[in-house]
Amino acid sequence: MLRQSLTLLVLAGLATPALAQETRASASAKFKTEFAASDTNKDGVLTRAEVQARIGNMKVGGQGRPDPVHAKRLADLWFTSADKNKDGKVTQAEAQALLAATFAKYDANKDGKIGGDERAAAKADVQGPR
Repeated sequence: MLRQSLTLLVLAGLATPALAQETRASASAKFKTEFAASDTNKDGVLTRAEVQARIGNMKVGGQGRPDPVHAKRLADLWFTSADKNKDGKVTQAEAQALLAATFAKYDANKDGKIGGDERAAAKADVQGPR
């Protein structure tokens, strides 16, 4: 579940047309924008509540928003993984480190890009076995 939740959040930041390739730099820039939008009180860190609110408002796969229970679960899983120093806040550096690790996981050919096949593998990982 943790793997799937983290992948889902990262893919939300990598949502581009199916044939486009996402580079590490473009993913990082998009995620920086997402971080700023999630930081509602503009203090430079994300709280668990800010993450939960942002996830609760995300549209997932064109299917609408997650229910509040699922949004809280996803937020808790993401937050626990991102908050490496366990201080109850996620800094931009901590969030970017999690993004970089997840990007590296799906950049199968290590070319610094996530293309169609790699995006499909990430999506399959999110969806899990059927």
